[in-house]
Amino acid sequence: MDLSKMLEQECDENYWDIVNFITSYLMKNNKSYKQSANECCDIVTKYPKLKQVLEDDIPVSLSKEEVSNLIKYIHSASDRNTMERKQLLCAGCRSSYFILQKLRLLKDKESD
Repeated sequence: MDLSKMLEQECDENYWDIVNFITSYLMKNNKSYKQSANECCDIVTKYPKLKQVLEDDIPVSLSKEEVSNLIKYIHSASDRNTMERKQLLCAGCRSSYFILQKLRLLKDKESD
């Protein structure tokens, strides 16, 4: 198996484990992420119609107040998504480094 197929298989097998680990890590260790997640939860709890739209994919009519809170929800969810993507990028870089090291494709810094 060539390297790219091996890496793709590795990513496919571990993707959701890594995503779940990162979201759990952020909830425990990142105050901004946790506040954002709580804000989204509060909005969906307070506005059941938004839950229908966001979680159940049911089109409904919304009041101006609900639309305003939908906008808040989208901004908050986008902020969380950005934090998750940054952590995923870092996790991917770490994984790549260790795979390349294991394959002995990296030079030791001492041998420069």
